[in-house]
Amino acid sequence: MSDSLQTGGRSSNPANIRWGIVGLGDVTAKKSGPPFFKCNGSSLVAVMRRSPGKAAEWAQRMVPGGQCVGYDNLDDFLRHDGLDAVYIATPPGQHADICRKVAAAGKAVYVEKPVGRCAAETREIVSCMEAAGKPLYTAYISRAYERTQTLRRLLREGYIGARVESVEYKFQGNIVPHGFDKDSPPWRLIAEQAGGGEVMDIGCHIVDRIDYLCGPLMDVDGMAENKNSPFQQVEDFVSLQAKVGPSSWAAIPSEGATVACEWDFSGTSNETVDEFVISGPNGCIKMAGMSPSLPISVYDNSNKLVKQVEFAMPDHTAQPLIQAVTDDLGGVDKAPFLSFGDNAVRASEVLDKILDPYYGGREIGFWARSESWPGKH
Repeated sequence: MSDSLQTGGRSSNPANIRWGIVGLGDVTAKKSGPPFFKCNGSSLVAVMRRSPGKAAEWAQRMVPGGQCVGYDNLDDFLRHDGLDAVYIATPPGQHADICRKVAAAGKAVYVEKPVGRCAAETREIVSCMEAAGKPLYTAYISRAYERTQTLRRLLREGYIGARVESVEYKFQGNIVPHGFDKDSPPWRLIAEQAGGGEVMDIGCHIVDRIDYLCGPLMDVDGMAENKNSPFQQVEDFVSLQAKVGPSSWAAIPSEGATVACEWDFSGTSNETVDEFVISGPNGCIKMAGMSPSLPISVYDNSNKLVKQVEFAMPDHTAQPLIQAVTDDLGGVDKAPFLSFGDNAVRASEVLDKILDPYYGGREIGFWARSESWPGKH
């Protein structure tokens, strides 16, 4: 075990947190892989993928300097000399088992959202890391986007008034293209791997962002159904209604604000929609919910555009949060937008509430009893 993270998740050498990555899929090619060797105080020393030779190929192709080692076996990877922290970038169905092994090896963890396939599994992962005394960071990267921080500032500057009255979000489109092989669907559409349908992959970001900006969601209600996707067992349409509860971290007072969200992946319309709206007594702020770079627009009560803020597209969208995690591990700084196990549990609980009727329960293992899912019938 490396001695650099022995006390409270702090590095005795803040100039260099030595990272490893488990899982080398598309997400690591640009969004989240390069930051581990580009961030200040960070180096990528090991990567792991089960396919023989693939991790070594990835390391040679992606990581400058030739010092990153590729492994085909998780146990060998975890024995890499000096490894401090591990980014888990596999599908969620593998997160719990990998986290247990990483915790037993005494390493800090940064794990892809939504962490577990259901709230119970997310809580298990959190408990596992707590028992090991090691930090758990969760990859809700949109918290750290420049545009999310700008949105917090605009709220605090009073552009919509003294409080949030409502939050609305609508998504219509697909992240997984229709037309896939019905006998081999993408992992995002397999409950055993994803914990549900596409809402588990992108809906969790919106739920967490509302939590971060306004406070936790309470009195959650909603529904899920499969409207138009006969080749998948999971839902393709989800709606959510809730109210914002009390918090100490909201940008401005938001308790009691209404929340209404809708995700439609059914493909029944050719129109693409991605709109996030926060409203108050003096106006509203509108933005695309899933973009790291599209503008933020501010409107007054007469729906007149009063301000628009534009952003550059970042090279690596996960880099601001990965830098903050690295800084926290190294004892350099603690950013206010860091994402931990507690907010991941809250997001999982909200998703469970709206998906529960479709699956007839969201206990660990619900994915193995698909014949009993009420939503399929």
